[in-house]
Amino acid sequence: MAKILVLDDDRSNADAIQAVLEDQAFDVASICHSDELGLAIKLFQPDLIVMDILLDNGDGRMICNEIKGDKRTSHIPVLLITAMLESQAIKIPNLADAIIFKPFDYTKLYQKVNRLIN
Repeated sequence: MAKILVLDDDRSNADAIQAVLEDQAFDVASICHSDELGLAIKLFQPDLIVMDILLDNGDGRMICNEIKGDKRTSHIPVLLITAMLESQAIKIPNLADAIIFKPFDYTKLYQKVNRLIN
């Protein structure tokens, strides 16, 4: 069973994403504070990270670049989610494997997640 780590500083968003992915038989953990990410990756060892761009203490694009730049975590696919317009989201270059724009259909989320894990 694939493990997915969700990072969204809005608990209701994190819970909704977690519930949808758990319904698809994924093992999901969620956190709401970006400063917990390093420890969560180490302990949970996710196969995928689903992360919001606008976070409490940082920008998901920059955090994604840090993940991808670290040889211990660079193999983990990252799916960014955002309510930004696409033109705003790409202003900061990032190494995300995919981006999904809010509001999104949960079927589309599942399809992207499935593609990134497989």
